[in-house]
Amino acid sequence: MKISIITLFPKMITGFFEESIVKRAIEKKLVEVELITLRDFAIDSYGTVDDRPYGGGAGMILRIEPLYKALEKVKSEKLKVKNKSQNLKVIITSPKGKQFNQKKAVEYSKLDNLIIIAGHYEGVDERVLNFVDEEVSLGDFIMTGGEITSAAITDAIVRLIPGVLKKEEAILQETFSIKGENLLEYPQYTRPETFNGMKVPKVLIGGNHKEIEKWQMEKALEETRKKRPDLLDSDKNIV
Repeated sequence: MKISIITLFPKMITGFFEESIVKRAIEKKLVEVELITLRDFAIDSYGTVDDRPYGGGAGMILRIEPLYKALEKVKSEKLKVKNKSQNLKVIITSPKGKQFNQKKAVEYSKLDNLIIIAGHYEGVDERVLNFVDEEVSLGDFIMTGGEITSAAITDAIVRLIPGVLKKEEAILQETFSIKGENLLEYPQYTRPETFNGMKVPKVLIGGNHKEIEKWQMEKALEETRKKRPDLLDSDKNIV
């Protein structure tokens, strides 16, 4: 899989891809992460990529020309690859988009190519959306740019690619996917068995796997009811 991120500030996320699981996935050639600097497609020698909005308003808007040129450059490079499925999607980070979730991460992880446009400043020229498949938000809050959102989306996708995690079964039983249900993960414990009077539940150290599974499911439901009751809506299945 290849993920291309079009951004004004590549240095904001370069280090993110040089650490931990994402780094290992890149080294193992399970994923390729490409950062495209938007200013390389500026409209003039001054590096201009934005302008004041028509009709007035605070902030600056990213112009359509640099974004379009960058997008076309990335797409043309993909088309040069022989015998490669063009299972491609283009998204843009925006607080107006649909909120990113685990279901969407699973969907994106099955693509051959994902292009992410990191939104910035006050927004982008609305005409850019004619070349985008989806607007995606990290949540109902505003950030100065889409770089962190782009990195978070990439991280969520990469860990789902087969071969990335050492123990692939880890993604089968985790928050938002407990035995196929849209539940928060059950509580987890490790050594020591007792700490400051707080003990690990007896069922977890008893060795009865059926009882452990029953306890885990009960606790997953309990955690979800307490912390995220909205997830119990049957229309919000993750996988």
